[in-house]
Parts: sequence; C-alpha cells; structure tokens
Amino acid sequence: MKSIKMKGKTVEEATEAAYAVLGVEKGKGKVKVINEGKPAMMGIIGGEEAEVELVASEGFGVEARETLQKLLDMMGMLAAAEIVNEGEGEVSIAVKGEDMGRIIGKEGAMLKSLEVIIGAMTAKIAGERIRVHIDAGGYREKRVKSLERLAAEIADEVESTGVEKVLPYMEAADRRAMHVYLANNPKITTFSKGEGKERRLVIAPKQ
Repeated sequence: MKSIKMKGKTVEEATEAAYAVLGVEKGKGKVKVINEGKPAMMGIIGGEEAEVELVASEGFGVEARETLQKLLDMMGMLAAAEIVNEGEGEVSIAVKGEDMGRIIGKEGAMLKSLEVIIGAMTAKIAGERIRVHIDAGGYREKRVKSLERLAAEIADEVESTGVEKVLPYMEAADRRAMHVYLANNPKITTFSKGEGKERRLVIAPKQ
C-alpha cells in the first residue's frame, strides 16, 4: 500500500496531482480530504490550498503478502513470505525459513489462524472477500498426499466389505481433499453429513 499527500487550488486539482505522482489509475485509490481549502479574498488576501491524502493498494495479493510478512516479523519468526499464485478473489502464499514448525502449529492450527487473520485484514483493504491460502515448508502438499493415501486405503476397505465408513471429524479442507481424490472412483461415493463439529465424511460403496 502506498500513499501521498498533495495540495492544490481545489480538492479536484490536489486529487489529480496525487494520482499523477503515484502513477495510479484514477478511481483506484481512497482519497481523504484533509483540507477543502478556501479562496483568497479579492484573489490576493488570505486563502488556503486544498489538501488531500491518496491511499492506493498495489493489489490484494501484494497486500496479503506484506501483511503476513509484517506479522511474522512481529512474532519474531525467521521466515519469508512470497506469492505463489493469485486469482479472482484469492491468493496463495508460501512461507519459507527456519521457524516452520512454529508457523505450522499443531495439525496446521497456526496456519489456519494466519489465513483467517490475513484474509480479514486484506478484505478490509480490498473492500471485498479475499480467500488467503498459506503454506509453510510444503506442509499443505504433504498433508494432501497423506489424506489421499488414507482415502485410498479406506476406499479399498469399503469396496471389499461393501460397508460404508464414517470418518472421525475433519476440517473442511481435509474433507474436500478426500472428496476430490475419490471423485473419479467408479465404485465409491463420498458425502458429508452432520453440522458443525458433528460433520463427518462418509465413504460408501456406489449403488
């Protein structure tokens, strides 16, 4: 995020100057009027210039990365954040460094908390809902691979016994990973049942 204060004979003139100096397309920034200014008496006595502050975002992906980096620095983490993918309303950020265990947390709890915090802060700046995905040390990829192995084992069991299997509680992202992995299995179907903490993934033989 970048900002600048500019003065001019009018608010409009000061605003146009601010956009020109920052090199930002007009309308893609928030303008705060500091002083509306007032004309001089008889054109020569007194008067004040108008003053505005223009705050312009460099893109929600950059905002998310910079916000995360500042937070990691404040927490004393020896880590660097970088954008790996940015799409419509979402951004994926990878964290590398020496404090991966602390950043990941137990079963990815810290990563999830960071996603919520950075997502909320970025949405406030962008003025729209932004999905922020954060990975550290390849944890997410390893987690998905582990879930896929588990899904394959349970699917084989269900196929051989013909009895559906209800899994223990899992986070929505974990359930989704198993749903996706088994989606093309012609002999297996998956669905979720229950609400909140009672929501469970079910792997069942396809009828």
